[in-house]
Amino acid sequence: MITKRQQQILNMIISLYTQNHKAIGSKALIASIKASSATIRNDMKRLEELGFIQKEHTSSGRVPSVIGYKYFVENFLKPGKLDNNDVYQVMKNFDGEFYRLDVLYQRAAQILADLTGFSGFVLNVSMKNQVLSKFDIVQLDSHSAMAVLTLDTGLVKTIQFILPRSMSLDDLTTFKFISDERLVGKKILDIHYSLLTEIPQVAQKYFAITNDVLQLFEHVFADLFKETLISSGRQNLLEYSDDVVSLYKILMDDEAIIHEIRDMVSDDEVRSVKFDSNLTENHQITKNITLITQQFVVPYRGLGTLAMMGPVDLNYQKVVSTMDLVAKILTMKLTDYYRYLDGNHYEMI
Repeated sequence: MITKRQQQILNMIISLYTQNHKAIGSKALIASIKASSATIRNDMKRLEELGFIQKEHTSSGRVPSVIGYKYFVENFLKPGKLDNNDVYQVMKNFDGEFYRLDVLYQRAAQILADLTGFSGFVLNVSMKNQVLSKFDIVQLDSHSAMAVLTLDTGLVKTIQFILPRSMSLDDLTTFKFISDERLVGKKILDIHYSLLTEIPQVAQKYFAITNDVLQLFEHVFADLFKETLISSGRQNLLEYSDDVVSLYKILMDDEAIIHEIRDMVSDDEVRSVKFDSNLTENHQITKNITLITQQFVVPYRGLGTLAMMGPVDLNYQKVVSTMDLVAKILTMKLTDYYRYLDGNHYEMI
């Protein structure tokens, strides 16, 4: 679509613009592009005609367009070498032992936000692929109890509940027995199916009144199907929109952000970049926002996802390099975490 020299010019314009956010003229490119000033101007004109660059109203120079950024990302973007200070900051912030998964993921989101200046997010292995590894019930008093659901990723969910009037403490023991027999060891997606099909039939064999029991099953296990979005620096994006109130509402909508991230991630690609966000029907709010995702390995469990939300005219090379480094160190920390969690049952190779 464009010549090799035009590709070089586009890459240089993007590189220079993301460093100082000033429009780029042909003179700024002569030192790096082996061509005359007139030839470079003609190539820039061609790039403008194709929509890769555009003119700023206040300058004779050119700036990259969304189309230009997209072309660069799809064809040339790869993780590069980070500044030594940035590498040190990532390593320093991950220093120490982590005994809780949420604390480790929160640290990763914070590092992304601090080093890029934008918004950082972390999603664990998709809930549908996680496994319920243990189920416990702790009696609090004669009328209430707490269910403790432990997933194979180390995530623990607790749900307090009041014992229905039709159920006795003996019935609670039976409730745990059914859960252990029919739900523990299954993927969450399969648990959802079992609650709809298998559990109602089993409940009829053990309980005379099944409505309260089935409602209790629904209440106790409902939280399993909700993903948690860990984030840092959401407010950092507010300065990039004229409609701060609307953008704030978008940034606080965890469900919409989770859906957007999950929609981008695929097993075939480690990294994805999206310019045309579906977070809102009002594209005037999000048209200048870019979402970048990077997968990381959760040892023996699957893949988690880092995400970064920032303005379209960000320094993609630095951001992607930062995310790549965070993903690698996060996987190393997760390896240590699961060694501790599993009591060294797994031999890490």
